[in-house]
Amino acid sequence: MNTKLFLPLSIAAAVPLVVACTRIVEPALPSDAEVFSPPPVYSTWWQMTQVCSALTGSLASVTWYQTSQVVHDTQSGDVIAGYYVRGSNRIVLTTSVMMIGGIVRHEMLHALLQKAGHPRAQFLGNCAGTVDCEEPCVADSEPYTAPPQSPIAVPGDSIQTTLAVEPHTPARATDGGRFSLTVFARNRTARWITIAPTDGADALETFSFRVAGANGATGGDRRASDPSQRTFAPHETKRQVFDLNIGDYPFGNQLLPGDYLAHAGFAGWQTGDSAFVIAP
Repeated sequence: MNTKLFLPLSIAAAVPLVVACTRIVEPALPSDAEVFSPPPVYSTWWQMTQVCSALTGSLASVTWYQTSQVVHDTQSGDVIAGYYVRGSNRIVLTTSVMMIGGIVRHEMLHALLQKAGHPRAQFLGNCAGTVDCEEPCVADSEPYTAPPQSPIAVPGDSIQTTLAVEPHTPARATDGGRFSLTVFARNRTARWITIAPTDGADALETFSFRVAGANGATGGDRRASDPSQRTFAPHETKRQVFDLNIGDYPFGNQLLPGDYLAHAGFAGWQTGDSAFVIAP
């Protein structure tokens, strides 16, 4: 059985991309597929995935391929961004997604699990927010189990929202200039809760962030595709990793070296500003 993940991405023809994560019948490689050596940040992403999953494995044992072709799932015909094959322990990625952390870590989690499917305990539990898991990933996991008590809707002061930049001082010499901003949201209460969004906020919005400085600005947010992403158990902490990089031009998720202020939020409720520096 194939398992897939729809992602908010596009290729040149604006065709939605899907990640076909595991294959029982190993497909032929795309005709232009080339082996590539994982860039330095893959070691960091592998470590992040090992930590969240509590699994261990060898990044060196995975063979990585890239292709510039439009790849189709052999069963559904969907356009896919990449896939993992257990038999040969290889991951094939289209060129456009090779440096998108949530997608790469999703495939890394499959390589660590060494089995098909999207176990809820991993993709929507332990590694939620570290690996991408959109609607088809959710649909392929076990059904959501309602909590033992009906969650109550509360305002944002019932959660503590914080953020962390890793490494603390990003630099081009570290992981090729790639770094992460992780937002944490902790339920302060001993109750099952959901967060009532602020006025004007998308009802499904979960995590968001904004970074701004003299040399540029960027931001982003996530929307829930599963009830677990909006429902907090007593004292539960959720997280979302946003991947950024140091670039030469201030667009997309690229930032130039300089001083920045960052703030984050959940359901539209915002934290105060936190300062950090991107080294030259």
